[in-house]
Amino acid sequence: MRGKIGIMLISLLTLWVLSGCSNENYIIVDITGNQLALAPDEQDPEATYALIEVTIDDQTQIDVQVNSLSALQKADVIRFEYRNDKKPLVATIERVK
Repeated sequence: MRGKIGIMLISLLTLWVLSGCSNENYIIVDITGNQLALAPDEQDPEATYALIEVTIDDQTQIDVQVNSLSALQKADVIRFEYRNDKKPLVATIERVK
């Protein structure tokens, strides 16, 4: 019984850690102040998608630099990671293309 509980706890911990990471690519649709509106990079032209809005602050790292918001532009393709359960606050952004 303890073994099953241990495996379940490890699985839940792994899921929790990975849930803050984005393995998907997103395209920047709009930049308003310190907020980005993002859409999935690969889209079906006949489908509709809700935009994801994320917030950047003075601790957000963009391509390893802290708060380099000026480095981002509309149509950039990025990956991002939320800051420890503080959605929509972003910890890191990495440009993909």
